Amino acid sequence: MAQFFYSACACLQLPPRHPGTPSSSLYSSQLGSAPQRRIGIKQAVVTRPQVETDGCGTGTRVFVVSDLHTDYSENMCWVKSLSSRTHDNDVLVVAGDVAETYTNFLLTMSILKDKFRHVFFFAGLRGSWQSPSPIPRGLPLGSLDKLDKLLDACLKLGVETKPGIIDGLGVIPLYSWYHESFDGERDITGIRIPSLEMACKDFHVCKWPDDLKNGGTSLALYFDSLNDENWYIVEDILRRCSHIISFSHFVPRYVQAPLAYPRERKRRMNGGEDWLPFCIYSSGNFAERVSPCYWSDYYSVNPRTPEVTQLAPWVSRFYTKV
Repeated sequence: MAQFFYSACACLQLPPRHPGTPSSSLYSSQLGSAPQRRIGIKQAVVTRPQVETDGCGTGTRVFVVSDLHTDYSENMCWVKSLSSRTHDNDVLVVAGDVAETYTNFLLTMSILKDKFRHVFFFAGLRGSWQSPSPIPRGLPLGSLDKLDKLLDACLKLGVETKPGIIDGLGVIPLYSWYHESFDGERDITGIRIPSLEMACKDFHVCKWPDDLKNGGTSLALYFDSLNDENWYIVEDILRRCSHIISFSHFVPRYVQAPLAYPRERKRRMNGGEDWLPFCIYSSGNFAERVSPCYWSDYYSVNPRTPEVTQLAPWVSRFYTKV
């Protein structure tokens, strides 16, 4: 069985595979969650059924979390409050967006490494944002330079950024970056909606080399090419492991496990303190159901209608007609 995890997400069931082949679930990331259910949307109770864990604590357990945003003191306190005794034999997957500043990133990852036996990390968006404060003993760096600094810090801390095998379980971090071609649905017209460049902070706080542009496919292709260096490790994992978890910050389907910004938690938009980090694997078993989330629950009982571009009333009231 191979399960692919990605940060901040919801889950979708895949059709059963042939009995002779491994089953596969695919998770991916989305940085938001739907607002509270309104009239016309079927109500559902959102519960988070974590994998059953052995009462004796035997076997490898894997927990996941993303979007820690520890530049906020509330979130840093949450990280510090995690139990070392509870997780000292566990694996933690951190699927991006830890902190904007190098200092907070370093502190966060060192705390997590002290609390968990193994920590796997992928940088996400914030790993490429230009830090508001300089890297120690240096000027502010470009986005690729900053990413290298974060990976170097992980190496020194013992945080794993390359694929590896833990007690027979394969864990594969994947480099990736989004591109607008991923969105194949119709544009919404007649409404004054900010452009992607205006709405997305990445366009303003990332500094790329001249041959890499936010507006083209070059970034997505570049980050994908970084995986080639680890391909021989991946091939070994595919040969040796029947259970595999891969994670990144941009995958087509998703489970949701973000701590999120404090303001998002207060508005119950997404994220949470009481159910994280989220356990998806224990003693050789994946969770039978991945974490429910607003959008995945909605589309489990409602058809997708991408051809409909008219905004829902509770959304359209925030926008001006052209």
